[in-house]
Amino acid sequence: MFDKSRSRRDPVIMRRASPLLLLLLVGLASCGGDDGGTPPGRDGGGTSMATPRIERYLRADPDPRLVIELDYVEGALPREAAQADLVARLSTLLDKPGGVEIVLDDVIPSRGADHGWTFDELAALADETFDDDQPEGTVSMHVMWLDGHDDRDGPDGAVLGLAWANTHVAMYHDTIEGSCRGGPVLGAEVCAQAQYLVWLHEVGHTIGLVDNGLPMVADHKDEERGAHDDSDQCIMYWAFEGRAGIDIIRDRLLGGALPDFDDRCLADIAAVRDR
Repeated sequence: MFDKSRSRRDPVIMRRASPLLLLLLVGLASCGGDDGGTPPGRDGGGTSMATPRIERYLRADPDPRLVIELDYVEGALPREAAQADLVARLSTLLDKPGGVEIVLDDVIPSRGADHGWTFDELAALADETFDDDQPEGTVSMHVMWLDGHDDRDGPDGAVLGLAWANTHVAMYHDTIEGSCRGGPVLGAEVCAQAQYLVWLHEVGHTIGLVDNGLPMVADHKDEERGAHDDSDQCIMYWAFEGRAGIDIIRDRLLGGALPDFDDRCLADIAAVRDR
């Protein structure tokens, strides 16, 4: 059991490659594992209409406010810049006149840096920690920032995060931080942007992209990778694979033009958000 009086706080919001600071961005879409497939528990997409929960995320009616309930291991909080960037992007992406807010909630006991999380463990922890107790007019999304790593990690790659059931997101803090530290340029800025981009990718799955509960206006799903965009210009692309992709990401970081949702993802969102 979690002691809410102690753990609740005031509201605030793949492959391995070298150089390590770029891996994390290469892993934007590695939520499904190194093969880019759908992880256990994630909806595979292909639905013909948005679910009520997805509609609640996107639209002002009946929920004009979104709260991201953030449970975390002590020392494994996302950087403030990553939190601020996520709130800012969702505030423009979703129709939430009441605002988008991150609320720090349960402090999750650490299982150690060497622990390999199975999906069953993640699902059980999500069921245990997600309160979903916001007042009427507010929809909740659940995010867990964890130490340790995914049990599917291997010498050729690592999972940075995953999303399932259009409700829950798990982010592997140690894996992300271990990948972005020690780079030759940008340093902490790279880590903050990488945390934000991987997190935004997983939130994209949670709100139904790509064909993951949110209908497509035009076909743009990578059928081999499941719930990912077929364009390497979109944040929902499964991976930027190989040195050429790494060079593109580095150039875009240095040039200030970070990955985002492409026009086809935005059209899918708008079709439900604005109707």
